[in-house]
Amino acid sequence: MKRKFVIGSLVLLLILIISSYSVFYQSKRPIVQAEKEAAIIAEEKAGIQKVDDFYWYNGTDETYFSIAGYDAEDQYIYVVIKQNGANTTILNASEIVTEDEAKSIAQAEVTPTEVLEARIGVADEEPIWEVSYLDKNGQLGYYILSANTGQMVKEYKNI
Repeated sequence: MKRKFVIGSLVLLLILIISSYSVFYQSKRPIVQAEKEAAIIAEEKAGIQKVDDFYWYNGTDETYFSIAGYDAEDQYIYVVIKQNGANTTILNASEIVTEDEAKSIAQAEVTPTEVLEARIGVADEEPIWEVSYLDKNGQLGYYILSANTGQMVKEYKNI
C-alpha cells in the first residue's frame, strides 16, 4: 500500500514537472519566434552580422521589435522593425542615446529605487526609449525619452 502511494506520488510529481515545463516553453515561443524573424529582417535590411540584444516595445498604437548588434563594418546599430514588417528604422548607436545612457537619464530625472529595463521603439515617427522603473513606493513607472535628444517625451507614474 505504502509503495503504491510513493509510486503514485512520484508519477504525479513527474507529470506536474513536465506540464510546468511545457507551459513555460509554450509561453516563450512567441518571443523566440519574433526575435528570429526580427534578426532575419535586420540582417537583410541593415546587414547585422552579430545580434547583441532583442527588444519588444508595445507602443500605444503599434508594436515594434528591435535588434541591436554589429554590422559588417563593426558598427553598433539598432534596427527597429514595425511588427507587420512594413517599416524598418536603422539607427547608428554613436548618433543616438544608447540603452545605458537612457537608463542613466531616467535614473537622474526620476530617482527610482530600481530601473527595470529599457526598450527601444518608435512613437510619433521618432525613435524613443521606454525605461521602466519602480519608485520609492514600489509603483511601476515608465519614463519615455527621445533616442535622438535624450529629452523626456512622456512619463507614466504609479501604475
